[in-house]
Amino acid sequence: MTDIDSPKRSGESDDSRDRFNNQIAIAVAIVSAFMAVSKVKDDNIVQGMQKAQAEKVDYWNEYQARRQRWFGLEVAIAQTRASNPSTPELEAKLAEWKKNADTYQARAEEAAKKAKERDADYAAANDRDDLFDLSDAFLSVAIALFAVTALVRTRWLFGLASVLAVAGMAFGVGGFAGWTWIKPDFLAAFLS
Repeated sequence: MTDIDSPKRSGESDDSRDRFNNQIAIAVAIVSAFMAVSKVKDDNIVQGMQKAQAEKVDYWNEYQARRQRWFGLEVAIAQTRASNPSTPELEAKLAEWKKNADTYQARAEEAAKKAKERDADYAAANDRDDLFDLSDAFLSVAIALFAVTALVRTRWLFGLASVLAVAGMAFGVGGFAGWTWIKPDFLAAFLS
């Protein structure tokens, strides 16, 4: 069986062809390695987002439960005052209820604060996740263009693939570093 030779471009030497193939192979290897490492970090960020989202829901549920308890005690205090004559024993009991109501109100406010903090954590992580998504998209297109470049042997296509690879790596580095200011919102909105 004979080896299949791909067609040579006119004036292209075997050394030139081999160098170009090596450049393409190195570029694909670098992009693929960067994508693999980025994927691990992106997955960790997504897990953190899921945790933040679950905790936010838990804190809002806690807030609602404590607000209901607070409201129930406030209503009970008002009804008891309206329907019973004031006595020292009753006032002592109502003061205890009021203290419990104030505790529920304070804990509800703490839960709301924690829920808002987790929501902010989620939003910040989502911005970083968007950077990794953009990185993945640019790098995937770059790899596809490198593959086409290997077939058609066009240097300008190699240049285009390289530019997309550099852009993808820039977004990936931005994701690692937390540089959310480099995220093009219009592109992230289009792709989401």
